[in-house]
Amino acid sequence: MSYAGDSSIDARVRAVNLDFGRRQTRLFVTFALIEGPVLLLLAVAIYGFEVIDPEIGIWFIVAVALVGGFLLSMLLVRLVQARVRAIAQAKGENPLF
Repeated sequence: MSYAGDSSIDARVRAVNLDFGRRQTRLFVTFALIEGPVLLLLAVAIYGFEVIDPEIGIWFIVAVALVGGFLLSMLLVRLVQARVRAIAQAKGENPLF
């Protein structure tokens, strides 16, 4: 069990892992709170109000899902890279290499 004044390498790495765990959770929740309503509004516009023809509208839904998936993947890769750099810095390694 570590205490607030613990400055060992393991404690710093644990702190970095906890921080990035929180960041990853916040990223997933934020992404879901944005992507979900967008897809819902699109589905309601296509199938509920028939603003767009359903045969074409399904491609809009697929496009939004693909763009969202690409964006989420890109954000996760950036988060993992930042986590690796932060862990290297917490361990005292040179983060430039």
